[in-house]
Amino acid sequence: MNLYRPTFSQLSRVFPVLVYVAVIAATVWIADSRVRYAAAFPPDTQHVGTEIDPEPFFSLSTNRTFGAAEKPVLWLDHRGLTSLDFRVYRVNDPQRFFAQLSNPHQMGEDEREQIAGNLSKQRSLLERVRAVKLWAYLGIRNYFRNQLRTETRSTLNQKFRSSGPAKRVPLNVADYARVPLLNPNQLVSYWREPLPALETEYDRRMIPLGQRERGVYLVEAVSGDLRAYTVVVVTDLAMVEKASPSGELLVYAVDRKTGAPQADARVDIVKARNTLASGRTNSEGLFRTRIPKNDDDGEDPAAGDNQNFIILASQRENFAISDLEAFYFFGEETETENVEGYIYTDRPIYRPNHKVFFKGILRAKDERARYRTIKDQTVNVTIRDSNDATVVEQELRLSKYGTFNGEFTLAEEAPLGSYRIVAETEEGESSGTFDVAEYKKPEYKVSVTTPKTFAPAGSKAKFDIDARYFFGAPVAGAEVKYYVYRSRYYAYFGDTEDTTDEGDEDEQYSNYPNYYS
Repeated sequence: MNLYRPTFSQLSRVFPVLVYVAVIAATVWIADSRVRYAAAFPPDTQHVGTEIDPEPFFSLSTNRTFGAAEKPVLWLDHRGLTSLDFRVYRVNDPQRFFAQLSNPHQMGEDEREQIAGNLSKQRSLLERVRAVKLWAYLGIRNYFRNQLRTETRSTLNQKFRSSGPAKRVPLNVADYARVPLLNPNQLVSYWREPLPALETEYDRRMIPLGQRERGVYLVEAVSGDLRAYTVVVVTDLAMVEKASPSGELLVYAVDRKTGAPQADARVDIVKARNTLASGRTNSEGLFRTRIPKNDDDGEDPAAGDNQNFIILASQRENFAISDLEAFYFFGEETETENVEGYIYTDRPIYRPNHKVFFKGILRAKDERARYRTIKDQTVNVTIRDSNDATVVEQELRLSKYGTFNGEFTLAEEAPLGSYRIVAETEEGESSGTFDVAEYKKPEYKVSVTTPKTFAPAGSKAKFDIDARYFFGAPVAGAEVKYYVYRSRYYAYFGDTEDTTDEGDEDEQYSNYPNYYS
């Protein structure tokens, strides 16, 4: 009998078809199993221990501005993602950009129109095909993932995914076709950022942006249908603002590195998308203005959360932004004390039977919230204990400068806790506090030092314990007990030395938390 034996070329054509059919069949079977499982076990009856993949999520944020010599970074919170596509756009007119935001502290869908044209919200054919491929991939992946224990999966991930830090990859034309650019003319950089798993759900990832020129940048992150935005400001311009309840505003513009005043800087005061005042700083870097009082000011419903006073400053490529809550202005309409004071004691804490010495200074405020001296010649001082019971009442003389002083002795059975000193006049009152406790002053100080701040894993760590009396003599013959505790170390970039010099980027980024494991 002659058996039919297909040739190798015939098998090579048939085999991919069989694999494709098997994958589709497995995907359909997995999807059907999930449907049947969900019908048989509603969410409230499913096993608690069953692992459920979280919904994909991510958000971007920045917490400060960056100098031109610094390398700006942003913070990323995410879950259920393996990578993100980043696009960085340069904002051409920061003054107009921030003045029109519905919330200067947030970026979202409502702000896309301010930097982008019309974007199609209908999914293209390429997006729909990708969605089907992603659905098939996730079905197969989750099926095999559910066959392994969590501990086994964790071991495999550590073995095969920890070979080194993940590297960025550039984006291509297909990625732009899937998610259109906001504005190609303002795009300055773009990449795909791999996202290795975080150590805990509370961790966050730092995304370095590298060296940037001075200016304002809009950062967009994309993953499928999800998008997030944040703003990064690179500038050497800084501002200090002071506001008065009468509506006066003083803006001081300086160089953030040298502290030198910055003259001829443009300053705009914006509220509810309306420019209330504008001008330029003088030779001393100062800009003064008065905010007009208008009851209808800021009533624009379209302004959203942008009801604060926003201060915008620009000088060539440098830009600075700050905001003030509305309650800083026109404070006379609120119920405030007519008297301001400062009352203090010679020590912050006392024991029963101790003598307490106290001093104070009082000032009254006129209708324009300016300080003046107290008209009264005397002040009534009341001492109340932690139970709000009156301990001492005294009438003391006020000097022409509004100052007074007094003393009293605590009882032997005085209640422990926080005490209040209340100074009352016909124009108002002020108060201060001190504590009463049973304590014993320490007689000596103990310090622990190490030769080096960091020690390699596996090496021996040495430390010195030094105990000395406060008058300088060593504490000899004392029994020593010490405990060693371990906690996770988070590097804080503010504690590092200057890293603006050229060098290994990996070495510089290791100074930041959560960038590399």
